[in-house]
Amino acid sequence: MTKKQRTPKESTRSATLLKAFFGISFIALGLCVFNEAPLNWTLGIFTVDILVSLAYVIINKNRITESKVVHTNVRRIVAFLIMLITMFFYAFALWRVGQYTPMMQATIFIGGAIVYYAVFDSTKTISNKK
Repeated sequence: MTKKQRTPKESTRSATLLKAFFGISFIALGLCVFNEAPLNWTLGIFTVDILVSLAYVIINKNRITESKVVHTNVRRIVAFLIMLITMFFYAFALWRVGQYTPMMQATIFIGGAIVYYAVFDSTKTISNKK
């Protein structure tokens, strides 16, 4: 009689924390933009997002190809950073031409969420090394 070996389940705590962090960051960014907070606060949120992302990738660089959870988290980080860059440049362009209105701010945030999910979903088929 052969017994099936169990594959150990990975902890998804890091995935939950990363999702929560990026969700809170997105909400805080929206609050800063819509309440016309000082630009330093918005740039501070950008900086913290980048630093946390870099720290996570550096800490887990050896496990990216081995761990499904780490691989998914790196996809999440890449999608979030691409979303931030996209939102920044659209906002900057609108500000330069004088069309940075509350309606356009809402459009940028909706578009940012769409970009995030599009990038995150499109990187799903990138396979890990075995």
